[in-house]
Amino acid sequence: MTRPRFKLLDDEARVLLSRLTSIEATYPLDRRNHRPFVRAFLRAVHEATGKMFSPAIYRCLLSAYAPQRRPSTSTLAIEKELLRDELALERDGASQAAALDAPRLGEAIRAAVTDAMNERTMSAMPAVASTAGPDAGFWRERAAETEHALADTRAHAARLAGELLAAQASVEVLSAELQSARATLNKQADSIGKLAAEAEESRRFTMRAIDDARGETRSWRERCQVIEAQAAAKAKEDNILLETFRQLAYQRGAAIPPVLRKGTT
Repeated sequence: MTRPRFKLLDDEARVLLSRLTSIEATYPLDRRNHRPFVRAFLRAVHEATGKMFSPAIYRCLLSAYAPQRRPSTSTLAIEKELLRDELALERDGASQAAALDAPRLGEAIRAAVTDAMNERTMSAMPAVASTAGPDAGFWRERAAETEHALADTRAHAARLAGELLAAQASVEVLSAELQSARATLNKQADSIGKLAAEAEESRRFTMRAIDDARGETRSWRERCQVIEAQAAAKAKEDNILLETFRQLAYQRGAAIPPVLRKGTT
C-alpha cells in the first residue's frame, strides 16, 4: 500500500499562500542562488504549520506552491538546520526577554517587604500604647523582637536586591552573546551560500570541459578511421599496379630475381 501524498490543511495552505506572495516579491527567481528564497519559504511553512519537515516534504511543497523554484536537496537540508538554530535562538531570546522583567519583580519584592514591615510595626504600636502599664517590659521585648525581625527582613531584601542585580548583569551578557551568535550564524549562512554557488559553477565548467574533450576525441577518432581506410585502399591499388608491371616485365624478358626463382622451383 503506497503512502498518501503529503498535503497541508486548508488553513495552513491559506497562511502559506498569503506569505508566499510577499516572499516571491522580495526574492525574485535566481536559478544560481535559491538560498534566500528557500530560507524565507521554510520559515513561512513553519509559521503556517508550527512544524519542521524533511527536505523531501519541503520539495513536495515547493512543487505544489512554487514549481519554478528547484533548489537542491543539500540546499534544503542546510537551510532546515539553519532554521532550527534560528528558532532555538529566538526561543532563548524570548526567555531572556522575560527575564528582563526582573527589575519590576525586584521592585514588587521590595514593596511587599516594606509593606509587611510597616504592617507589623503598626500592629505592634497600638498594643504597646494600650498596655503601657504593668506589661510595659513585655511589650518592650516584643518591640525589640520586632526590630530584630525588621532588621533580618531588610537584610534579606538587600540580598534579594543583590541577586537581582547579578541576574540583570547575566541577562545583559547573555543578550550580547545572543546577538554575536546571530551575527556569526548569518555570516556562516552567507559563506555557505557563496561556496555552494561556486561549487555549482565549478561543476558546470567541468562538465562543459568534459563534453568538449569527448567531442574532440570523437572527431579525431573519426579522422583516423577515414585516413586508415584511405591508406588501405591506396596500398591495395599499389599492390595491383606493382603486380601488373612485374608481369609485363617478365613477358618482355626481364630477369627473375633469385628469391622468386627459388620460390618457383
